[in-house]
Amino acid sequence: MNGSIRQRSKGTWQLRYDAPPDGAGKRRFVSETVRGNKKDAERVLRERLAAIENGGFIARDKETVSEYLHRWLDTYVATNTFLRTQQGYRGYFRRYVEPKVGKIPLQSLTARHVQGIYADMLGRGLSNTTVVQLHRILKEALSHAVKWGTLTRNVADATAPPRIERKEMPMWDIETINHFLSMVRASRFGDLYYFAVLTGLRRAEMCGLRWESVDLSGSKLSVVNTLQRITGHGMVDGQPKTPKSRRSMALSPESVGLLHDVRRQQVEQQLEAGDLWQGSGYVFTQITGKPVAPDMISKDFCKIVRKSGLPHLTLHGLRHAFATISLTAGVDLKTTSEMLGHSSIAITADIYAHVLPQVQQAAAAAVGQLLKRNSEVA
Repeated sequence: MNGSIRQRSKGTWQLRYDAPPDGAGKRRFVSETVRGNKKDAERVLRERLAAIENGGFIARDKETVSEYLHRWLDTYVATNTFLRTQQGYRGYFRRYVEPKVGKIPLQSLTARHVQGIYADMLGRGLSNTTVVQLHRILKEALSHAVKWGTLTRNVADATAPPRIERKEMPMWDIETINHFLSMVRASRFGDLYYFAVLTGLRRAEMCGLRWESVDLSGSKLSVVNTLQRITGHGMVDGQPKTPKSRRSMALSPESVGLLHDVRRQQVEQQLEAGDLWQGSGYVFTQITGKPVAPDMISKDFCKIVRKSGLPHLTLHGLRHAFATISLTAGVDLKTTSEMLGHSSIAITADIYAHVLPQVQQAAAAAVGQLLKRNSEVA
């Protein structure tokens, strides 16, 4: 392999060497600028020629980090993820990556650049969880650059994102939950709030629940659909976020009774609306039959909590309330995890670690009482 070095100016050297032929077999020459002394330039040239010799050479081009990330989003991500996920990835890149390193050539991106993004995010008060999520997305994106032959290594592998610190979920006690439910019983989303506490479904899962997925006589339902509002696309049907989220759930008598009431109300609303009724097949709808947007419910919930003076809680907190009540009532961790649709029991145990000691204490007390009774009988 041939190569040459020519000094362009003080501390700047131009390398020129033969690269592997292109796809048509045409011979290629590559020019590359190196900053430093002549020994630095000689070292880089040796590395390039060695890479060509062993088949590990990747031609340097002018594609920037921003251009590559958009290419990855428009190809791999667009065909392998849900629309909501795609939107989330674009948002992370737009807010945190592109302003810092978007104009840098992709092949000039270093671990120091990426670590600097994480430090900047933490300095702006963003949570460790947000930084770790960006790290996972960026690492995935750069791994495809390696697979596609654009990079020789994934620089995100050499970074150290912060550790996620699990915080105890804010939670209402049983008395507060009952007070809230009695307060919202007659409100437009009162049935949905009660259903959230009874089942632990995510808001997109409740909004996407259809009557065809509900078996009232068998006291069960199937979580197979979601409904979300996505900017630029309106209301979009989707699927649960993970394979484990696609699940079948048993319904309590209270849940069955609630759904019977919801169905009866829908029949009355349809009769009143007449030709204006928009039959959508969803369980929870507006008075015209149109589906309910998840963000609409969250805003209503926060407004009620704020005006009533209740301790701060988000709509997602009702899902945590279900899990806490379930575990406290003695339901085993595996069953609770399956009902929540978590991808593993470990996730459930991690999130609700503060509840498990109480559950274990109750289990130990129950065993003790049973053995005590047996000894008395003997």
